[in-house]
Amino acid sequence: MRDDEILAAIAARVADRDYRDEVFVRRGTLTETGVWLVDAADDGTRQVEPRGSRAHLAALAAGAVDPLPELAPARVEAVEEAERVLGHALPPLLRRIYLEVANGGFGPDVLGVAGGHEDDLERTAVDIRRDRDDPPGLWAVCSWGCAIASYVDCADPGYRMWGFDPTTGRGMDAFFPEDLTLAQWFERWLDGTLNQPWLIQDGDVWRGATDAEHAAAHAEMLAWAVNEGWIASAP
Repeated sequence: MRDDEILAAIAARVADRDYRDEVFVRRGTLTETGVWLVDAADDGTRQVEPRGSRAHLAALAAGAVDPLPELAPARVEAVEEAERVLGHALPPLLRRIYLEVANGGFGPDVLGVAGGHEDDLERTAVDIRRDRDDPPGLWAVCSWGCAIASYVDCADPGYRMWGFDPTTGRGMDAFFPEDLTLAQWFERWLDGTLNQPWLIQDGDVWRGATDAEHAAAHAEMLAWAVNEGWIASAP
């Protein structure tokens, strides 16, 4: 996809208020026939379901999915401040997303610039760049939780993505290059094939997990959840 196509696809998801990987649905039960039975006593609480899961699609058919809040783009001054803090121009695609679509808040957890979406520690991408000694040129695009993050190398003409997975205990050595450009990263989010950064060890070598390793880990997790009774069957 070209940048214009990626931008338009993200803008459409944001305009439809269907822009997160997790959705809020009215509490209920998914029947074996795939019907979402809404709890009769609606106390206003909501449950979170993965976008595209059987539960989400059934709740959507039943009119039990809450639309997400509207998102607003960033101010030009906020984007210019981000570039001053970084010391590089932001990738044109990311810059246009901030200015024309949304100041973060969509996808897995895309971070914003000043006034925009924050991580679980109430930090924008600007705050992270300003307050932490990240490698030169790297810009935090997305927070995945547990301090795991996706970065783009703004000093690289190809805008290569990097992962950061400090759950390995490697501290600032937990950065690793990924075989993705920024545009490909957004494409994967749009088509539902994006994986969070995962640093694994092969002997003495640390590397990013492959798509096959991600798929195997996901299948193992689903099998465990079914066996434990957390879910009736795989989504």
